[in-house]
Amino acid sequence: MSPGLEVVLWWERRRIPFNLAVLAAGIVSGLAVLLIGGRLVHPGEDVIEPVAVFAGIAVYAFVANACYCLGWVTELLWSGGDTSRTAPLRRRVFRVGIGFSVGVTLLPAVLVPAMWAIFGFQHGP
Repeated sequence: MSPGLEVVLWWERRRIPFNLAVLAAGIVSGLAVLLIGGRLVHPGEDVIEPVAVFAGIAVYAFVANACYCLGWVTELLWSGGDTSRTAPLRRRVFRVGIGFSVGVTLLPAVLVPAMWAIFGFQHGP
């Protein structure tokens, strides 16, 4: 097996765990926005348009997976054809990348409660 193919397969075997971690973080963020964010707007108003939610999820999933591809693309570029030089760094780069991706995905779960703490719950018009 060619070293390049080995690198791509290493990263692609971890794509599903990456997506599951980002999905779990997305569910937490979504619940925070719905449960807490809904209290920050006037009764009857949506904290976010439902159509925007579905479009945003699709775009976010596409961008997250496109960025995930940068793992193996950059490794192939950094290795200069000698992937034995980059193999020891793979796990660390994967962990940092998944941590960053989960962190970015959890931002709404942090920002919405912060907004609640600053502005408080709305109690009518």
